[in-house]
Amino acid sequence: MMINRERSTPKLRNDIRDLHHLSSRDVRREFLVEGPHACDEFLRAGIVPSIVVVVDEPAHEVATLALQCRQRGYRVVDASESDLLRMGTTRTSQGILMVVPYFTEAAVGRRIIALDGVADPGNVGTILRTAVWFGCTDIVLSSDCADIYNPKVVRSSAGALSAINVLRRHDLSQFLQQHAEGISIAAVAHGGVPPSNLADSDQWCLVIGSEAHGISPNVLAGVSTIVTIPNAGSGVESLNAAVAASILLYELSGTKQ
Repeated sequence: MMINRERSTPKLRNDIRDLHHLSSRDVRREFLVEGPHACDEFLRAGIVPSIVVVVDEPAHEVATLALQCRQRGYRVVDASESDLLRMGTTRTSQGILMVVPYFTEAAVGRRIIALDGVADPGNVGTILRTAVWFGCTDIVLSSDCADIYNPKVVRSSAGALSAINVLRRHDLSQFLQQHAEGISIAAVAHGGVPPSNLADSDQWCLVIGSEAHGISPNVLAGVSTIVTIPNAGSGVESLNAAVAASILLYELSGTKQ
């Protein structure tokens, strides 16, 4: 029996494009996931999309995902490549995108990374992906960070957003006071102890600040340990926030020999 398949409309296209903007995302409490890899990660995590949009004549990987979504009873809409490009945020078609709900904040676990004013979406997404790789339970973002649901953050996190508890727009100094039972560690460019000095612990909160401004004084005042990654004398003033986070998470992960 032939099944009528839904096609995209100008209204649907505009509704999805609205999710490029923070204000619309917050009103609807939904965000965009683009590309087969990220969509697959979200589906594997059990995330139920409100809508899935698939390009006409999709590649095998995308067609397989679309079939899975149809079999699960999700709403799947076909779209021309030009329409899909208008809905998405990339210059080339990813073949598939989904609209999914915001995550619900849960109680924090024992391995937390906190971002203080990290405004670059690419850095936030990369830190998020690295945090999941090294087994972080939570990511906490101050109100002046790039939005965790920004399409560029979601893309650069490569699906990792579905694997960690997200707390957005928090007062980090207050957060540290409320979770003082673990070790709180602040990464600064100069004047801290080397990462090798970090005490062994299975409960910690690592704070990463922006490259431009570092960690704000009120947040820095609430940490128990200040750490600096040694410079080999290269003359480079500071590390990229995502690179610094990766090095320190490796030190804290307990995986080094």
